[in-house]
Amino acid sequence: MRILLINPNSNRDFTAAMDRSVSPLRAPGACRIDCVSLEGTPLGIETQRDIDSVIDPLCRLVEQESDRTDAFVIGCFADTGLYSAREVTTKPVLGICEAGLATALNLGERFGVVSTDAATLNADLRLARGYGLLERCVGFEPINMPVAEIATSDTARERMVSAGRRLKEKGAEAIVFGCAGMTPYRAMLRETLGLPAVDPCISAVAMAIGIVALAQG
Repeated sequence: MRILLINPNSNRDFTAAMDRSVSPLRAPGACRIDCVSLEGTPLGIETQRDIDSVIDPLCRLVEQESDRTDAFVIGCFADTGLYSAREVTTKPVLGICEAGLATALNLGERFGVVSTDAATLNADLRLARGYGLLERCVGFEPINMPVAEIATSDTARERMVSAGRRLKEKGAEAIVFGCAGMTPYRAMLRETLGLPAVDPCISAVAMAIGIVALAQG
């Protein structure tokens, strides 16, 4: 079984962090998980224009890899190009937002999302509403930091905790990371807040493995 986790931005630090986060899901002799970056794309996907700009290269990569891949995961919380990618392959294609929110539903009655920037709120709301999950979401709390800096910034940890605490005060019983670059802070946030912290990359890859196993069983 081969799962291809695609980072739609060109930030290799993001890709390396995502690769480490899904490492526990690798079963020797059973599951191969490859993580790749798209070349020539923005270092961080922050605007609708950024999202639109990566759809074509994303779809080309999915087409090229389809014959030797059992499932694809798009590692961007905007679920960038998800529906377009599903049109160019017969293999399952999962988005980390949809998978991460679905995981949170099983960890508590209400969840909250640590988002990247207040400017993305409308886009985040559209996603949650489109998945029919807005009623169970207590809100989106931003850390107001450029996407490309999240994994390495000295202040990201403090901002993540602050956003998580605000969500907990609103009644969140699980916290979802609204960016793949937040993965290094999962254990820290879980221990600090005493709440499940959902890394949507792990959720999506785990779901992809399950879907392929069901199809092959």
